[in-house]
This record gives sequence, structure tokens and C-alpha cells, in this order.
Amino acid sequence: MIRFLGSALELFGIVFLRFRTLPRIWCVWLVGVNLGCLFFLGHIEAQVVLGVTALAVVAQTLVYMRLGFTRVLGTTHLLWLPMFAWMAFRLDTIGAYPEMSRWLAVLLATNAVSLMIDATDAVRFVMGERNPHYAWRKA
Repeated sequence: MIRFLGSALELFGIVFLRFRTLPRIWCVWLVGVNLGCLFFLGHIEAQVVLGVTALAVVAQTLVYMRLGFTRVLGTTHLLWLPMFAWMAFRLDTIGAYPEMSRWLAVLLATNAVSLMIDATDAVRFVMGERNPHYAWRKA
């Protein structure tokens, strides 16, 4: 468990401290928008976002522990697809809460852009870019 927590902290450290400026800003935005769920925890939709976010972090940490910081890490964001499909069936309920609706629209747009970036990274991984491209400790 200690090794897992250390790896999770390394992963966040790489994203927030080692990334170049533009990717770092993007990741701060992505994490911030997803953590916006904390403002709406009284709603099942926000609870699901929090749960899926936690599950994605666990999955990313496990991938990181096995492969390092490779381009395949973003594939864990595929967990968002069933979440948004489920929410599509709840539009009437969601629409009754304008503030939450606006946040969910920003979340959908943000995560959709992230999925496009992730797809590009996954293709690059499949095409042979398999070496870790960031590390917590400098070699």
C-alpha cells in the first residue's frame, strides 16, 4: 500500500511539477474541472464523477507502477465514456439544476478534448513510442 501511495504521489508530481508549461496548465484545468464535483456532492452525478475519477487515478497508478509514465496512461480515461452515456439518460434530472448542468457541460467538453489527446497518445504508443517520457527522478 505504501508503494502504491508513493507511486500515486510520483504520478501527480510528474504532472504538476515536471510537465512543460502548456501540458501542465492543461492538466491543472482537467483535474480542477473534474474535482468540481466536490461542489455538487449532494447529487448522484457528482458522486459518480468522483468515483470514476478515483477509479481512473487508481488505474493510472497501477499502469505507472508497471510501465512508467508512458503514452498509454490516458487510456484509463475511457472510464469516462460509460459515465457520460449514463448521464445522457439523466438529462431531465440534470437540467433541473442549472449550476450543475453548466459544470457538467464544461466537464464533458474538457474530458472530450482530453480523450482526443489520449487517443493520439495511444496511437503513438501502439506505433512504438513505448518508453517512459517523463520520470520523477532524473536519470
